Amino acid sequence: MTSQNEKRSRSLAASAKGADRLLGFGLLFAAFLLVAGWLLPMMTLSRFVLLSEEVSLLRGVWELAREGEYFLFILLAGFSVLFPALKIVLGLLLWYGAAEPGSKARWLRWLDFLGRWSMLDVFVVALVVVAVKVSLIDDVELHGGVYAFTSAILLSMLCLRRMEHLAERLTSSA
Repeated sequence: MTSQNEKRSRSLAASAKGADRLLGFGLLFAAFLLVAGWLLPMMTLSRFVLLSEEVSLLRGVWELAREGEYFLFILLAGFSVLFPALKIVLGLLLWYGAAEPGSKARWLRWLDFLGRWSMLDVFVVALVVVAVKVSLIDDVELHGGVYAFTSAILLSMLCLRRMEHLAERLTSSA
């Protein structure tokens, strides 16, 4: 009886087989990409010939707060910084932690549903680029921060979705 309870409550990482064993590494890599996406320049804005400025996500969010745009600051800081980080941390806890598979499946379904909102960040970045293109800015050059951030969001969504399937399979076999 004890071995059955241990089997039911072991981690998803211990239950994974084949390529699924890489899901924890995928989430760690998504965390690395997320931090890189926050810190690396996302774009260079050029005005006229001599003036240009590189903008990272964290710098842009900070500038919103500094300029008194608190609603946009809270919205972007929440969806671009806090929410993606929380999603990855919870995913790692669910991957390596021991708990009932049914409870893990519920948490992962909830994270998957909320994870769709993190794509809002990618759309906001795209809207910023479009808005800047039609303003007085001469040129916008995209940099690695955009690609790192987008990759982090997509990779974490894929890993969490696969983890959800594993947890559901463990629940049905228990």
